[in-house]
Amino acid sequence: MNRLQNQVALVTGGNTGIGRAVCLAFAEEGADVVIAWYERQAEAQSLAEQIEAIGRRAVRMQVDVTDETQVVAMMHQVQTACGQLDILVNNAGIQKAQPITEMSVADWDRMLAVHLRGAFLCSREAAKLMIPQQRGRIINLCSQLGYIGRENYTAYSAAKGGMIALTRALAKELAPHHILVNGVAPGLVDTGFDPLPEDVKRAHAESLPLKRLGTPEDMTSAFVFLASDEGRYYCGQLLHPNGGEIMP
Repeated sequence: MNRLQNQVALVTGGNTGIGRAVCLAFAEEGADVVIAWYERQAEAQSLAEQIEAIGRRAVRMQVDVTDETQVVAMMHQVQTACGQLDILVNNAGIQKAQPITEMSVADWDRMLAVHLRGAFLCSREAAKLMIPQQRGRIINLCSQLGYIGRENYTAYSAAKGGMIALTRALAKELAPHHILVNGVAPGLVDTGFDPLPEDVKRAHAESLPLKRLGTPEDMTSAFVFLASDEGRYYCGQLLHPNGGEIMP
């Protein structure tokens, strides 16, 4: 449909799961895509080939989003290679299920660093490129656990709750520059990386009104909508593709 024609999108954690599906959806809508990845180089390479087969440009960048120096260098590379940045998706994340009594300070710090520090650093550097353009979109991958929490996911829930607040604050700060900041807060999505056992995921699916878990492809329409002109009046909002588990 070419809703993102001639735009450049950067997706962190873009080589797997939801990020991968979003990269492909953006390319199909006409965007060139920068795939920021940290692990699984083969997946980044195969994704780039898929995007190029669609007829769009794909740029791969290995980066630890918690490292300020690497994030600054990445944004400089984006500007040099692409000349602009129109869309940032803060998707990079990790998951680890553990009781609070077994959680180390290092575990806590890493969880908040990948999700919240990473989103802060990438958004800060992206804003430096978008403000002179007087346009842009920042979309944060949040989670319904930022609202409701889940046992053994204390650090993850706290990180996602922080991202929800970050989304709202950034939206107010950047709106005068015509940069729209919004978020997507999915329910449990079957990406293959969730540490939950299969029987637990099946039981969770049965508890949902739609009786199935979400897929990465179920998420992409929310991201495309917010990135495109169709989402031009959305500011500081969260979309909730969660199968009906919570209805905010």
